[in-house]
Amino acid sequence: MTEELKAELRKALEHIDPHWKIQDDENDEKSKFIYDAETYDEVVSKARENGCDVNYALCRWYNYKTSKECERIFAEHGATPEKNEKNNLIDFYLCGEHFDLKVTVYPASLPDHSYDLTTRIGKNNMIYWYYKHQSQGGRKHFANRLFIVCDGADAYENLKLKMDFEQIEEGIKAYVDGVKAKGFNSLYIADGGETHHVKSDIIYIKSRH
Repeated sequence: MTEELKAELRKALEHIDPHWKIQDDENDEKSKFIYDAETYDEVVSKARENGCDVNYALCRWYNYKTSKECERIFAEHGATPEKNEKNNLIDFYLCGEHFDLKVTVYPASLPDHSYDLTTRIGKNNMIYWYYKHQSQGGRKHFANRLFIVCDGADAYENLKLKMDFEQIEEGIKAYVDGVKAKGFNSLYIADGGETHHVKSDIIYIKSRH
């Protein structure tokens, strides 16, 4: 990621209301331009042209760009990027397995940090929660998924943690080293009468302040 793009992300962060609405297919369609936008001003301009909520577009763009940087970091540590960028199930391949990467936050709806993400059982319980509560639109799936979970003091701090690429890289490196030593974490996810066998894990990013 270039320093110019990092500066644009910081600019977006200054204007974003982190309490944005849940994603839906209609607004995603209106904000498709975020995949090609490179600056804060471009996102705002295109959002207004397309009749899309500006904050919705900024949040999507910020999340998209920070996620792509996390994918790039994975590639630096041995992952192979998926060539088809329109593949909704696969972002990269790691040690012979394909994965979708989701950079997300510790859910505010879970009281008192119900799951301890420094433990295996806590991570697995959170993974079950994420699959169960995922969007029911076009993004729903039960393929292999890795979660980078940002856990700040509030919604704004969570967004800032998505740009803490130094800590994120430390977490990714430790995760990849662990996979090479012990293999993947796997679970069985039940949904709608079907059971899905998935390889999934959490890289926990906690505020250092």
